[in-house]
Amino acid sequence: MRLQGIAACLVAITSWCSLTARAQQPTGSGHTYVVSSQVGEVIDHQEKVRFGLFPYYAADNFQEARFLQYFSADSSSNSVVLQATMRSGELKTRRFTESELQDVRRQIEGRSQELQQYGARNAVAGDSIGGTYSVELRSGTSFVGVLLARNDNELEFDAQDIGRVSIQKSNIRSMQLLSETQLRKGWEPVGNGTRMFFAPTARNLRRGEGYVQDINIVLLGANYGITDHISIGALVPALPGVGLNVFAITPKVSVPISEKFHVGGGLLYAFAFGSGGGIAYGVGTYGTADNNATLGLGYLVGSGDVDASPVVLVGGATRISRRFSLLNETYITDGFLAGLVGARVSAARVSGSLGFIYGTGIPILPAYLEVAYRFGRVR
Repeated sequence: MRLQGIAACLVAITSWCSLTARAQQPTGSGHTYVVSSQVGEVIDHQEKVRFGLFPYYAADNFQEARFLQYFSADSSSNSVVLQATMRSGELKTRRFTESELQDVRRQIEGRSQELQQYGARNAVAGDSIGGTYSVELRSGTSFVGVLLARNDNELEFDAQDIGRVSIQKSNIRSMQLLSETQLRKGWEPVGNGTRMFFAPTARNLRRGEGYVQDINIVLLGANYGITDHISIGALVPALPGVGLNVFAITPKVSVPISEKFHVGGGLLYAFAFGSGGGIAYGVGTYGTADNNATLGLGYLVGSGDVDASPVVLVGGATRISRRFSLLNETYITDGFLAGLVGARVSAARVSGSLGFIYGTGIPILPAYLEVAYRFGRVR
């Protein structure tokens, strides 16, 4: 009898807990609850960071959230639940009381007023508070983060990988405001925009950054940033013993005039079949690592002579998606025009390029195939 009594009590307790749990869960379909017109129906990652919401969810895993309001069967009571979607795909819910909703509303409105006042004081700064930036530091480190605040000496970011961080302005090499498309597809550094196909830009490899490349199967190349302004490279045959006896060196010097404008010069000098020759050049490049235009002038040199007729270089690159960039380089001399046009697909360390030759009296044909691997400091 004692065991039966204990069993009966356990059944009663279990049933009561089950009923209580069911009573606490929202039933029926929820209606969207707008906690503030500042965020609307859906609160995305950028709004979470901008207004400092939901600190119990990590910013680097948060995708979006919305409030849902549920009513009882007789509409005599209601409950509000936050439904949050993580970037991992996990769905999390959290019940909010009326006082907690008011706290969220006050947080949004208070932060909005702070940002408006801050924006009015710093309207000439050009930095978008709440915008997501790809930031590169002079040390070579880079990260993606939301700009939270700024003053005369430093900027404060909420970075996806490292959390909230304050950076001295003097330590920032460059900042790129990312578009919604870039944020949705992901964005990562894929090089410093130092070259098109063969042709160099005035941008230089950063100190400790380098790459090796295979061109058209028959040539191997390597370049390395000795400093942020000086790099050195070389080209050698990829297939010894097939009759291609070529060795080339490619030193380059680059000087930044402003954040987006660089000038530089260098030499491509090759030794082949017992003689040497090459081209000495000067270039100017405007733009970023992803989108830039280059104008250059080069002179053929060899056996102690310099050709009197210069070669004009016009080229550029534009990044059209997370992985793809379009490239062109055109050479003009003595009324003759020739060049390469094509595309590059890039990851953080590996890239591949395909270029088609064109020009005066030249049919458009595939002529440049390259695979490159970046090493050392790539971020």
